[in-house]
Amino acid sequence: MSIHSDTKDSKITGGDSDVAERRAQQWTEAEERRLVRKIDFRCMPALVILFILNFIVRGNLANARLKGLQSDLHLNDTQYATTLSVLFAGYIFMQVPSNLVMNTIPYPRLFISAVVILWGGISALTSLCHDFSHLVVCRFFLGFVEAAFYPASVYYLSRWYTRKEIGFRIAFLNAGNMLAQGLGGLLAAGILGGMEGTRGIRGWRWLFIIEGTITVAFGCLIPFVLADYPSTTKSLSERERLIAQGRLVKDVGIVDNPDEEERSGSGVFHGLLQAITDVKVWGLAFMYFTYIMGLSFSQYLPTITATLGFSTTITLLLTFPPWAFATLFALANSWHSDRTGEKFGHIALSYGFALLGYIVALSAKTVAGRYVSLFGMCMGFSGKYNSPSSVRIVTDPFFEGGIILLGWISTSIPRPPVKRAASIAFVNGFANIGQIPTSYLWPSKWGSKYWQSFTTEICLLVLSLSIGFVYRQYLISLNKKIEKGEAEAFDASAKVIEQSADLVNVTAQDERERVQSFRYLY
Repeated sequence: MSIHSDTKDSKITGGDSDVAERRAQQWTEAEERRLVRKIDFRCMPALVILFILNFIVRGNLANARLKGLQSDLHLNDTQYATTLSVLFAGYIFMQVPSNLVMNTIPYPRLFISAVVILWGGISALTSLCHDFSHLVVCRFFLGFVEAAFYPASVYYLSRWYTRKEIGFRIAFLNAGNMLAQGLGGLLAAGILGGMEGTRGIRGWRWLFIIEGTITVAFGCLIPFVLADYPSTTKSLSERERLIAQGRLVKDVGIVDNPDEEERSGSGVFHGLLQAITDVKVWGLAFMYFTYIMGLSFSQYLPTITATLGFSTTITLLLTFPPWAFATLFALANSWHSDRTGEKFGHIALSYGFALLGYIVALSAKTVAGRYVSLFGMCMGFSGKYNSPSSVRIVTDPFFEGGIILLGWISTSIPRPPVKRAASIAFVNGFANIGQIPTSYLWPSKWGSKYWQSFTTEICLLVLSLSIGFVYRQYLISLNKKIEKGEAEAFDASAKVIEQSADLVNVTAQDERERVQSFRYLY
């Protein structure tokens, strides 16, 4: 049985029994697999459920629109679009601050729980809105609170899983988003149809009440379910904590545990400064920005589906199959990318399906053709959940995974953790600026063909794919510089090198060589 710890000789001086004990620790593949299954069981179901609830709550405005929200609140098309876009104003504002706070807190389950309870409460309170101003305030603060969840989840997973494991798990997590788009329609169909007028309350108000209450309930359970970080989860044994940290050292090269300096104000500011001065961060930010704009149809999918001419209930039910099929495609696309190690082609494939969907929507004359086009559009989201992680160790030639951008960032900038946290949040926050202008891209007056909207989306996706290709070429050039000794993937202090060596029972020199073996995947 293979052992996941090098056994090279190293001298232990000074009678440091703690270091001696830790250097003597070894673990088998079976032990590591058991630990990973334990982490999966604790982390993944909870996060997937929260992800589904997150996007159901975010998307319920579009479903409520079909059953009287816009007319009851006397909203014109511009005001309705504003209520969509204002969510992202709060969302963008809080991305970076929330993730930097997440980095400083050793107990993320409490942070995530508080965020979930708050956004569920705000969603339920949306049922009390009676005019445009009320709705705008609720939507702004909903985005303000929700901003913490998505980048925090990606960062959280990067603290538990190796690069060969994180890809499919982030893809699986994000598949909850796509599935939520369809489940939200099914849930809305039942509530809007069955609760209309109950206790004198409109069905769309019940939609906010019920979905918000369910979210709050799950938020209250999170502290009892979710784990913290490898070094702070008390339910793990000392040996399990050692394995959880040590296996990440063997994967990346250095320990992934923020020190006190990183948690301080100066450390947080320095991490943010490192992120915004890294050209890789800006490259992915602009790619994600144009990508999100190019898939803005998702905010209006119920409206687009309604142009097929069916009743409100049937329209909502019809939104589920495209998202369900796209979810399966996203997981398969991510899995295949992990197995083959091919990255950019899998990204381009998802873009291609979205472009094909737009073209069919523009040219189809039949209801069946226009409905089939929705499948292609939704499959475009698999590019977001593909698995092009970007860093690997040359001596360990496995294929890692991660979602196309945030997963890519989490492995392109593996250390220090505070920079990774800031980078994930910055990319996501910057990109979501695109949600604001595209909220106005689907006015009713352009229906039912929406040719202006689809044409704009096509141009944006082509631009995004072009940026991705340039980024790929840039990573190739960086690899050549690293091989020649002209560049390094990241810096590691002597203190961190020593901590990492202690965890995996190797010498400091071995750890330095591991750090220098990084290469970017593309």
